[in-house]
Amino acid sequence: MMTNEQSIQVTEKEIEKLKQDYVAHLTPIVTRIKNENKEPSLEELLISQQLGTKYFNFVENFVGNSGLLGAHANGKWVTGFAETCYSVLNAFIKHMNFLKSYADKLGEALEKPDITAYANMQRMTKEYLPKKQWKELENKFKENSLPTAGFKYMGVKDMSETPKWQLITGLIIGIVFALIILSLSIFIPNPTQTQFFIFRGMFAISLAAIAAIIPGLLNIESRLQKFSIRATGAIAVFIIVWLLNPPALLSS
Repeated sequence: MMTNEQSIQVTEKEIEKLKQDYVAHLTPIVTRIKNENKEPSLEELLISQQLGTKYFNFVENFVGNSGLLGAHANGKWVTGFAETCYSVLNAFIKHMNFLKSYADKLGEALEKPDITAYANMQRMTKEYLPKKQWKELENKFKENSLPTAGFKYMGVKDMSETPKWQLITGLIIGIVFALIILSLSIFIPNPTQTQFFIFRGMFAISLAAIAAIIPGLLNIESRLQKFSIRATGAIAVFIIVWLLNPPALLSS
């Protein structure tokens, strides 16, 4: 079974292959038009349309799948791929203009893109490339009467980011509670059961609040006599501190 990194490499090779197939078919046609002023046949135009659509659609689909494979976490890769999308979209404009110039010959066989065509690639360029660069590309699409949905409407975020004020508040609460418990443990070395219950709860809250801002994922599963507990993240830290009692373990 391939890893995500291997899947991306395989897909990138397939993109390059589809591009080469498209260019290899189109190059002699364009050369003949310029040198001999000879128009392409209907069959050649249909194959050009087919190869181009296959190439552009494959890249478009890969944009969505690349997020699932975790590629967007690599800043250099995602920026480079956004530049690839920029080049592919420019090639799509030329592709459509070439086919439109032979609209009479193609007739109803000429495929027109729908209003959301290649929106994923457009979003990639808008999100990861300089504004001036993607704005120029958007204007080219408008000038050639091509869809611009991806430039207008950004996709829904995969995950909502925690606001900074929440992280700062959690850190302050965690540190304050931890300092309070540390002070109380010094001034009250032998607390009553009630005091120990309260100290333990505050200590668990303080560590959980601090753990909430630390990247990573912690999963726990605890089975008690009558029920089981499953928790992740900061709640997992709270459960660990609350359920474990090191002094009691040492004394036993």
